[in-house]
Amino acid sequence: MFTGKDPGRVSPQLRSLIFAAAADLGYRVNSTASALARGQLESIGFVGPDPTNPFFSMVLEGLTRHLDSAFSLTVLMPEGGEDYNLSTVQRALAGNLAGLILASPGTEFLESFVPTCPTVILDAGGAAGALPSVDLDLSSAVRELSGYLASLGHDRVAYVGVSREKKISLQYRREELQAGLLGHGSGLAVDDLVLEGMTIDDAFEGFRRIWPAWSAAGVTAVVCGDDLHAYGVLRAARSLGLDIPGDLSLVGFNDLPYSELTAPALSTVNLFATRLGTEAAALLSRYIRTGRVPGSKVLPSALVVRESTGPVRRR
Repeated sequence: MFTGKDPGRVSPQLRSLIFAAAADLGYRVNSTASALARGQLESIGFVGPDPTNPFFSMVLEGLTRHLDSAFSLTVLMPEGGEDYNLSTVQRALAGNLAGLILASPGTEFLESFVPTCPTVILDAGGAAGALPSVDLDLSSAVRELSGYLASLGHDRVAYVGVSREKKISLQYRREELQAGLLGHGSGLAVDDLVLEGMTIDDAFEGFRRIWPAWSAAGVTAVVCGDDLHAYGVLRAARSLGLDIPGDLSLVGFNDLPYSELTAPALSTVNLFATRLGTEAAALLSRYIRTGRVPGSKVLPSALVVRESTGPVRRR
């Protein structure tokens, strides 16, 4: 209520009356307004593309656990969809933030974004430019995935993802996968399935539509840029009478908590989402505390083999 400037200005009697009135009215200090009045910024903004995706819940878990206790966290998600744009971030910046974390931004957004406070970019596939970022080293895990699929006899692999404009990281995963497969003498020999959204239903409908063409082309394995898409493909394959992994091997990315519970359990690449949040909190806290732009960080990923992948069954 008082800012420490009241001694000598407010009499003890008046001070007591003010506290008594505040107690009667149930008054509570607005910490945000108080911080602004003192010129202190106490909130960190987090902007992500999809509040329903468990991946970002896991990122937030790591972030909240390790964020400096002096800061509160403000989470903003896009109003009408899964992708955020400049206006979403401008709404966040209007709150006079001490710092900002942007998760999985799109290409168009990054080209137009100019930071006005300490900002850290998460999972942008190396496209953050001069902005400090926490990215994923996909090369080793995807190389392992490529070799694993090749060892099972898969030489026709399809990819399910979204456009680079919507999500750079998913397209980056596809590029790494293609490079790895070409190194093993196989490759993405058919068109990708490029979806509009990141939902299970998007992948379900898209796979049912494209499977006749993929089947005719000899596709024996499908890699999805996100486990959510893999869940949709799994459901669609079941509806079409396909056996996984007998007729088709299936792999995802993210290793969401449900991926070991699907039937069959999903092979996937673990991107350690919680650690992404932890490292982002540490990087941004250091940035704010020192005022110096920190170096970016790259975290490992790992292939997790489960029951959804197996040897090619020749037709």
